Amino acid sequence: MVIRNAAVRHGRRQLAAPVGRSVLLRHLTTATATPTTQAWPGAPTEQPPSPPKLFSASKKKQRRDNASISLSTNTGHEHHGPQWTRSHQGRTPKQQYAEFERVQRATRATGTLLERRYVPSELIAHPPAPEDVSLELLLASQTHMGHNTSLWNPANARYIYGARQGIHIISLEATAAHLRRAARVVEDVAYRGGLVLFVGNRPGQMEIVTRAAELARACHLYTKWIPGSITNRDVILKNKGVKVVDGKDGELEGFDGYKNSARPLVPDLVVCLNPTENYTLLYECGLASVPTIGVIDTNANPTWVSYTIPANDDSLRSIAVIGGVLARAGQRGQERRLADAKNGNVTWQTPPSLASQIKRDIKVAVNQRKEVMGRMQANLVGFTEEELEILQTEYDGAAKSVSEADMVNMMAEASVQETAEEDAPAADLASDIAARLDQAKGHASALEAEIAEIRK
Repeated sequence: MVIRNAAVRHGRRQLAAPVGRSVLLRHLTTATATPTTQAWPGAPTEQPPSPPKLFSASKKKQRRDNASISLSTNTGHEHHGPQWTRSHQGRTPKQQYAEFERVQRATRATGTLLERRYVPSELIAHPPAPEDVSLELLLASQTHMGHNTSLWNPANARYIYGARQGIHIISLEATAAHLRRAARVVEDVAYRGGLVLFVGNRPGQMEIVTRAAELARACHLYTKWIPGSITNRDVILKNKGVKVVDGKDGELEGFDGYKNSARPLVPDLVVCLNPTENYTLLYECGLASVPTIGVIDTNANPTWVSYTIPANDDSLRSIAVIGGVLARAGQRGQERRLADAKNGNVTWQTPPSLASQIKRDIKVAVNQRKEVMGRMQANLVGFTEEELEILQTEYDGAAKSVSEADMVNMMAEASVQETAEEDAPAADLASDIAARLDQAKGHASALEAEIAEIRK
C-alpha cells in the first residue's frame, strides 16, 4: 500500500512532458525552487514569496496623501484600550468644559512634580546672590559652552576642561571661583563709595545691564561706547552734570561754582559683559588705571581685563546669572556703607578736587567776614570816647563790651530780619518800617538830650 501510494504520488511527475528551455529560464528568474518533499508529513507547505508590487505615480501620490492624513490625525497614538473619556458629540460648550475640569481633577496628581522651573524674567527680577552660585546653576545656565576648537585662544587653556564634538567645554569650577572673586571686588568698591559701570551692548543685554545698575546704585551702558569718554572726557562729557552728596547720599547745596568747573567723573570699576566688542573701552580703562571685570569666552583674550570670569558670553541666560550675582554683591556693599554712615562712620574720602574747592570757599568766607568787620569799625570812627561810651551804655548805666562774635551775631540777626522783611506782605512791611522809624526817632531824641546835658 505504501508502494502504491508512492507510485501514484510520484508517477505523474515522472511521466510529465519535458519543459522547454525558455520556460525554465523564466521560471528560475521569477521564483525560487521549492522542495519536492516535506520535512514532516503533517507540516504545512511553504508558499513561495510573491513578486514585488509595482505602483504607478498616481498610486504613490495617493499613498503619500494617506500618510500625511494619518500623521495629522495622530492615529499612531490613539488609545485602543477602555474608553475613559466621554464623546463630545451632541454636547454644549458648558458640558464640554465640565468634562475637561473632571479630567483635570482626575489626572492632577499624575506625573512628576517639577520644581525650580526656568523663567527668563525671574533671573532679571530676582537674580541669585553670590552664595547661591553652584555648579548646578552654572551648568543649567550654559556657562560651560565654549566656541569651536579652531577658534580658541591659547591663553584660555587653564580655563578649559576639555572638548566634546569639536566644542571646548569651560571648567565650571574655574567659573564659580572667578565669579565669587569678582563679586567680592564689586562689593568692596561699592562699600568704599566707588562708581561702578555695567556695560553690555549686545542684543538682549539691555534689561540685564539696567537691572544690575539699579540694584547696585551704579551706572549702565547698553549702547556703543563713545571713544575718548575717559581719555578725552573734558571735551566729550563737558556738559554732563555733577552732584555733591553727603555720607547718606543726600545732595548738598551751595556748590554751584564747583559743579560748573568740575571735571567729568571716571568710573572706579567697569564690568563688561562682552569684552570682544568693547576693546576701545577696555584700552581706555587701562590707560586711566581703571580696574575691569569681563566675561571671557574661549575665543577672547583674557589679558584685556583685570578680573576674568571664564564663561559663555553668547548665552543670555549665562549673562543674566553673572550680571545678577555681581549686582547683588554691589547692592550688599551699598547697604553696608549706608548702615555705617548712619552710625557716623563714613567709608569714603572726599575727592581731592572737591577738598581744594572747599578750602578756597572757606578762605573767601573769612575774607568777606574781615571786610564786614572792617566796615563796622570804620562806621564808629569820628566819635569821642565819651560818645562811644554813651552809645555802648545800656539804660541802667553799665557799659557793654561788644566782642567780635557778638558783632557777627548782630550781623546775622540783621540779615535774618532783612530776609523776613522781604518775605512779609507789603502792607505789614510798611507798617513795621513806620513803627521802627518812630522808635528810632524817639531813641535819637533821647540820646541828643542826654548828650546836651553832659556837655552842659
